[in-house]
Amino acid sequence: MPSPRAETSPRRRRLFLLAALVVGLTLLALPVLLADGRELLRTVAGVRPVFLACAFALALASYAAMSRSYQGIAEAADCHLSFRDWLRVTFVSNTANYLVTSGGLSGFAVRMYLLSQQGMPSGRAVLISLVQTFLTNVTLFLFIPLGVASLMLRHDLPRVALVTAALALVGFAAMLAAAVLLLYDRRLRRRLLFAFANAGHRVLRWAVPRWTPGRVRFWRFQHNLNAGLEFLLTRKDRILAPVAWIVADWLLTIGILWVAFRAVGHPVALGVVVVGFAVGICLSLVSLVPGGLGIMESSMTAVFVSLNVPLEPTVVAVLIFRVAYFVLPLLLSLVFFHGLMLQAAHDAGALASEPTEI
Repeated sequence: MPSPRAETSPRRRRLFLLAALVVGLTLLALPVLLADGRELLRTVAGVRPVFLACAFALALASYAAMSRSYQGIAEAADCHLSFRDWLRVTFVSNTANYLVTSGGLSGFAVRMYLLSQQGMPSGRAVLISLVQTFLTNVTLFLFIPLGVASLMLRHDLPRVALVTAALALVGFAAMLAAAVLLLYDRRLRRRLLFAFANAGHRVLRWAVPRWTPGRVRFWRFQHNLNAGLEFLLTRKDRILAPVAWIVADWLLTIGILWVAFRAVGHPVALGVVVVGFAVGICLSLVSLVPGGLGIMESSMTAVFVSLNVPLEPTVVAVLIFRVAYFVLPLLLSLVFFHGLMLQAAHDAGALASEPTEI
């Protein structure tokens, strides 16, 4: 007979997800409500179709570059799948994760499931996902200091904004240095990863004890991440091409937002776009709302407005980015891979809970 706790746990998860969605939708609506309604409608009416189509094209190109990066890492790991297969895996796994960020589905689970259907060992699937995620985040940390530095050099910032930008520059430079150190100092890497795993477990036990995985799962994750970093070091020459595709992916993604501002008739300097983009993406990645809904839009809008970009063009440009990068791929996945998405969402949760070693 199921225990009362087992019966109430799914209900509490659904309530938690519902609360997160309400918060996200509120934050999504907030910039729209604060904007001047007439000016907002004029901005929407004045959107240039050519730039809008360009934003959609950049989004599709970004997903293609992401797929190529996965394919390159997989080939370095001696796992060979066609580009078409990787394109399908990338579209379905990313868009499914947008929908279930808070739904208890592991970040890698959908991808692992899809790759297992292609006959790839689960350990290799985890390795490929971890390596790609690590390289993607390190590359983002590289773009952020460049954007902040460009902002400091090319714009007249208030003293508070200047100090904040300088601190951000130092902070992200330190993160990059730490990432490099983790790659090349094996002993320090093992100690730090173990310490981070324990610290993360303690924080989650304090914040959300009911949804905290066991300590062994944290240790397994840090072991797999360490194996992924060793893989990077031993096959550096074969990782250069995937890194180039990851850089291209970020450039294309940032380009969507840059083009979106041109679509609303208010071009914004690239350095400003990078800073606003980075803040929105980072906060959406750590949010509990599916796809960072509302979190990304409100944080991006706040950054751009603080940098003297008018509110109404900012709101429309950020929404164009949301539609191009999140909604369009989701619709394409639902149209072309509907059955596959449903099957992955149904089976990936069970796969995520199984121990996986590299």
